[in-house]
Amino acid sequence: MYRLLPITSLVRLNWIFSLISSLLVALFLLGVEYAMAETFLRFIQTFLFTSLTSFSNLTLFALNLKHRKEGDKVSNYRFYLYSYVGAILAWLLVKILYSWITGQQWEGEGKYVFNAYMLAILATLCFNTIVLVVQNLVIVQHKKGQSEMENLQLKAYLSDTENLLLRQQIHPHFLFNALNTVKSLYKQDLRQGEEYLIYLANFLRVAVSNHKTQTTLIKNELDFCLDYLKMQKIRFGDSMEYVVNISEPTLKKKYLPYFSLQPLVENVLKHNNLTEAMPVLISIYEDGAYIVVQNNLQKSSHKETSSGSGLYNLSERYRLLGEEGINIKSDNCFFTVQLKILDE
Repeated sequence: MYRLLPITSLVRLNWIFSLISSLLVALFLLGVEYAMAETFLRFIQTFLFTSLTSFSNLTLFALNLKHRKEGDKVSNYRFYLYSYVGAILAWLLVKILYSWITGQQWEGEGKYVFNAYMLAILATLCFNTIVLVVQNLVIVQHKKGQSEMENLQLKAYLSDTENLLLRQQIHPHFLFNALNTVKSLYKQDLRQGEEYLIYLANFLRVAVSNHKTQTTLIKNELDFCLDYLKMQKIRFGDSMEYVVNISEPTLKKKYLPYFSLQPLVENVLKHNNLTEAMPVLISIYEDGAYIVVQNNLQKSSHKETSSGSGLYNLSERYRLLGEEGINIKSDNCFFTVQLKILDE
């Protein structure tokens, strides 16, 4: 019940509101030359009345939230009835206490007592309306803040879920190719097959681990990609080469989306001819605010059907991180993908 109301804010508001109202009354009375002792008593009277009114409304707010059912208009009407009746009772109680303490009759008593009571009740109802409006503004603002926070949390959850799904789409395709390669290597060269299997085990240990974050240090991502490159080097031999040129500060302090480099390298090997006479050269290097993955173009004559999901997934993961998409450049000589370097 109480978590739906900004209790701390409302309690602070009630005390401040009561104090300011009492001070304004006291200043007015001093301005019309009331005695200091009587002004002080009026200050206490006003403070007591405003406190009773505002805190009784806070209690009614809490009780209304606890017992109200969705769409129950009767409960709302009942709340306002109790609120205004409570304000009138608070005024009567404070009036009686003031007369009892001071031994003075209420100034409204006399020939026009009915009119005086009507004016006093009207003023009380108006004051209570002001209290309700101010308290409602605080509650509405609190609900708006809570709603915005919940929306942000939901977006973050959906972003994490979508990111995980995008990453998981990559794994099955790679595993299918890797297992076929292990099978072939074991038939051709047992030593190379075992070496390949070691790199594959290291690669899978990282690939299937449960990563809590969407990004990783560039050093970790590069090590992960290098395991893949070493596996492919065993497979293709002199038909492929690779070079890496990234500074140590960037490696150890900057970030990339997890599982971002390896799919780019895999795309290179999938869509190009690899021969010893014309090897494919894969370059991974730092260029300003980007990590670049580039290869010389030797388009395969037996081109595999491509859905483009790898580059799309990577672009989507950058979008989910609130970053600009990847940059892709292609000419007759080179195919280049630029990945924005992230601070974290």
